[in-house]
Amino acid sequence: MKKIISIFVMFIVLASGMVSASAAANVAALMYHNVTSDSSRWGDYTVSPEQLDADIRYFKECGYITMTATELANANMNDIDGQKILLLTFDDGYSSFYSEVYPILKRNNAKGTMYLIGSYINRYGYLTEEETYEMAHSGYVEIGNHTDSIHHTPVELLQGIYNNSNSFYDVIEDVRRNGARLEKITEIPITSMSWPYGYYTEALDSAVKSQLGYRISFSTEYNVNLFNGDTYIPLKRMNREASASTQEVFDRANSKFSAAL
Repeated sequence: MKKIISIFVMFIVLASGMVSASAAANVAALMYHNVTSDSSRWGDYTVSPEQLDADIRYFKECGYITMTATELANANMNDIDGQKILLLTFDDGYSSFYSEVYPILKRNNAKGTMYLIGSYINRYGYLTEEETYEMAHSGYVEIGNHTDSIHHTPVELLQGIYNNSNSFYDVIEDVRRNGARLEKITEIPITSMSWPYGYYTEALDSAVKSQLGYRISFSTEYNVNLFNGDTYIPLKRMNREASASTQEVFDRANSKFSAAL
């Protein structure tokens, strides 16, 4: 009888640690670029600090929690099953991230992920090494890879480069080199990336993860994610343009979640 009870207890313990096959979280990944108070620059890829602040506050008020990209990739699905998660992602590494975004994240106790182009660091208008290091150790910001020379390539040429066997490993090397530079600056492993212009191939994305150890990646496909722990393909993101209100962005995300069910 004791043996039967022991086996039953062991089964309960093991079962409690199992992840349900249907476990999933609603993940809305918003994509930002520049953030400035200069209204003459607002557009498809530049928003105001007030818009960013309003986005964060409203999504949080509606039950969303913020995470960094790698926190999501490493999350136990039992812990986030049924949760509404907001990923705040920023591309390119503009200096406004330090002057405008970083204070907003801290004020709202929110987390974000900044994807940097290594060769832009220390340039006028972009983040410095000192700013990058500080934020990477703040608990609010993850630094991710946005490639280096690949990002300087016109998007119409990327398809040929990505599908050319002779340049395949050049792309992998570009990602590796940029990641190494970011790791040297931050003294933290770089484990997430966003593909320039959102363009990628499954072969390249798989190689970056299997060969370089990246945990998660992002495209620019405009959609939300019903996340079940699978990071084998890039997650989708919703570009945040200045012409939309916070309510419009929120409603778009909700409508896409409803359509995906």
